Amino acid sequence: MACDICLFMDSETESVISKVWSVLRTRGFSSPLLRSGGKPHLTLAIWEELDPERVLDDLKDFAKTHRAFPVTFSSVATFGVDSGTVFLGPVFTPPLIIVHDQLYRIFGEMKEFSEGLYRPGSWVPHCSLTIGLPPESMPDAILTCIEIIDLPIRGWIREIGLLTFDRESVHSIRSYRMEGPEGAF
Repeated sequence: MACDICLFMDSETESVISKVWSVLRTRGFSSPLLRSGGKPHLTLAIWEELDPERVLDDLKDFAKTHRAFPVTFSSVATFGVDSGTVFLGPVFTPPLIIVHDQLYRIFGEMKEFSEGLYRPGSWVPHCSLTIGLPPESMPDAILTCIEIIDLPIRGWIREIGLLTFDRESVHSIRSYRMEGPEGAF
């Protein structure tokens, strides 16, 4: 089972995105995110095979040295019609870039396990709204998202944690509040 290190948002922002997921589900756009009760998130890194116990202590320490920071989702986008993914795109801000870069420095010995899409220099930060849609459903899913989402969505990144996922479900393993010292990201 694949494992993600993710950033999680404040409860209000999470609620806004969860409502979008719910509308998509009622309109027939199914995906593992919508079926399994997953939590809205921004993925920092993915490993196809990783024992979560291997990183939990380091992730907890990482959270202690980073503060919550604002996030603004300003666009609805896709990786292409064949990707099956529609997502919210956040504004690239210094805190977002810094937390991603620092994570890769700390977890550097595992870089070779991470997919290229998430590596520094090629990372496209995103909060997935749907995944795994057939190509013929993508245009309607995108239009639905544009219709129901009042952009921009402003919120806060409050936690970092682990998710596991497969084709059928997404599960939160553990997350930690970001409560670092003053001035830290």
